[in-house]
Amino acid sequence: MQKTSIPSPQPTALLSPRDLIRRWQAGSPATFWRAEKDGLLIPRREGRRRGYDWESVWAFEGGQPPAGLEQAYRRNLLTPEEAAERCPLKPSTLVAKAKGGVLPCRKVGRRILFVPAEFDLWLGTWK
Repeated sequence: MQKTSIPSPQPTALLSPRDLIRRWQAGSPATFWRAEKDGLLIPRREGRRRGYDWESVWAFEGGQPPAGLEQAYRRNLLTPEEAAERCPLKPSTLVAKAKGGVLPCRKVGRRILFVPAEFDLWLGTWK
């Protein structure tokens, strides 16, 4: 089952909590409240709009993207189940490889998610 990706906002645009819930395929108002309270996700304002810039989102997920992959990092992330549809490995195997540092991943809370472009690059080296 292939999910359609929401169009990425402009680089200067703020991401709303709704955008991030779609990106992570999880989350709730409490997720954002706790992350803001702990200083892990920094909100900004542009006029009346309140949201998060990409640098803050990437820092929350585990770090800034490598040079040249900024656009790829703006795409919605893959769950282990979606990533497993692209290869012959089980979701649990992908999670174990990610936790072991073999497979690049992003972490949102306890969830392990994958940047599609990074996953495809890894898959190309793995085959």
